[in-house]
Amino acid sequence: MSPRGLDQHPTWLQEIDSALTVTPAYVLHGNLRDRYLVPRETGGWQPLDLHRALWDTLRRSGFSAIVRHTPSGLRVLPADESARTLVAKVTGLSGDLINRPVGPDQLTGVLRALVNCRDARLALTIDYVSQWRPAGNSPTDPEHAFMQAALAAIHDAQPTVVGEQRSTGLYNPFFWLVDRPADLPPWLTGGSEGIRQISVPAPDLDSRLQLARGLVGSLPGGDAQPPAALEGAAVRFAERSEGMSLHAMIATTQLALDQALGPDRIDDAVRAYRIGMTENPWARPGLRDRIRNGEELLSSKVKGQRRAVRHALDILIRSNTGMTGAERGGDPAGPRGILFFAGPTGVGKTELAKRITHLVFGDENAYVRFDMSEFAAEHSEARLIGSPPGYEGHGEGGELTNAVRQKPFCVVLFDEVEKAHPRILDKFLQILSDGRLTDGSGDTVHFGEAIIVFTSNLGISELREGEPVPTGQELERSVKKAIEHEFAVTINRPELLGRIGDNIVVFDYIDPDTARQLAARFIDNVLARAAEQNGLVLTLGDAVREHITALAVADLSKGGRGIGRAVESALVNPLSRALFDLPDGTTAATVTDLVREEGGWLTVKLA
Repeated sequence: MSPRGLDQHPTWLQEIDSALTVTPAYVLHGNLRDRYLVPRETGGWQPLDLHRALWDTLRRSGFSAIVRHTPSGLRVLPADESARTLVAKVTGLSGDLINRPVGPDQLTGVLRALVNCRDARLALTIDYVSQWRPAGNSPTDPEHAFMQAALAAIHDAQPTVVGEQRSTGLYNPFFWLVDRPADLPPWLTGGSEGIRQISVPAPDLDSRLQLARGLVGSLPGGDAQPPAALEGAAVRFAERSEGMSLHAMIATTQLALDQALGPDRIDDAVRAYRIGMTENPWARPGLRDRIRNGEELLSSKVKGQRRAVRHALDILIRSNTGMTGAERGGDPAGPRGILFFAGPTGVGKTELAKRITHLVFGDENAYVRFDMSEFAAEHSEARLIGSPPGYEGHGEGGELTNAVRQKPFCVVLFDEVEKAHPRILDKFLQILSDGRLTDGSGDTVHFGEAIIVFTSNLGISELREGEPVPTGQELERSVKKAIEHEFAVTINRPELLGRIGDNIVVFDYIDPDTARQLAARFIDNVLARAAEQNGLVLTLGDAVREHITALAVADLSKGGRGIGRAVESALVNPLSRALFDLPDGTTAATVTDLVREEGGWLTVKLA
């Protein structure tokens, strides 16, 4: 047990307290702009910013003040007259200079005075160091001279005994506050026992739960909730705030107060903070009915894939009922739904993703597609998440992160995922595991309300003439085996396959009956377009329709896409030429014949 009652303080503060006898300088980095739970002496917890949390720790060892240097000037904590008077006396600064900007030259004098003071315990923090211009490149830079003085102060500092709180000698320490240790030159931080690097971590689940317990009761109606209900709301708040700072949790509570959201709607408050929306399309009336009727609706649009449609709907039902990842317990992380569409080309994988978008969100603009063949190079990662600092395009965001930030409730399709560079696959793992992604500017984009769809042709080989077409479970086994080998062996990303789980949906080859249905749909689409664009009623003779259908379904290896191309060659191209030559004022025509001319050209005859 700590003799100064610090057992319940954050561990990084305890580390500072224990090192004061041996270390005069510290580099603090990590989660510096958050709030930290510190126990009140009267009981309970208080969320404090870094300097107030540091002051709560140092005062227990008899410190009289912390002097904080920022670009806007020096600040003294505690903010009382006696502390200001003491700092002014030790540093030689007049009182009115304490709240004004102090340059490197004056700061050097302040540091030496505080570190070498033998009559009082004082500490100095040097904040926003990462935003200084690069120091160390030129000895004439004022920042370089100050860092040299700081290094000398580390070597010359001596611990002293002041007061009765600590019987051993303590240093008057100074603290560098940086985004990352590399922001200080290595000649300053490397190889010196007098400087200690301490990482300030993001809050863990226990910290978030402690804070949540103190916040949910302040929400509208919280005072009327029974203790069990408030505890349940606090647990949900702590679980759903994974990845958030304590400062963000406090801001979420303020948002809930502004929106009149009670403890029972803490999920909506977290969603509103993260993505700016309290409305949840997943909870809209009628969605469950649409999903219940989804099999007929989707099967009417994606022909011949009833088994794949059924599997996809099972995953949507799981997403709608909040059961995604239920077997893992705790708060669900990752996207709202994950689908991996595998199978032959041209069988409806992309089309099903579009139809799911419309089914769930009622908005086809909520569909975002990325062709992963365009992301095969390592540097293409920047297109998705944005360029890092110092590179062209930094600050503009990435195509993926911008799209999801603008429409968090969406379907994101990654087409032919196996063609992506392995570094991009690592980003997918972060999305699937945590439901969030950090863009090139360091901002977090949340995918927790999105459906992620991957498509792949893995395990599909070109069928030779006369070769039997694999179907059903035989096809599913061979495709899944190929996918497992690709992720576990070829690209060595078995953990990504683990996050996809049983969400692999295997599509069948197009069968002859489905092929004829697709050919009929494509032919009808052509006739409708001809009527719309040319203002005439166009009909197709039965023999001609059968002829075009036979040409379209002759080769099913390319699926529906191949059937569409065949209809284009057999009907669209020759019909366009014939329509072009029609006399002005023609209001009706019938395609009576389809003739292959010398040289292979197809020509339609109109009557």
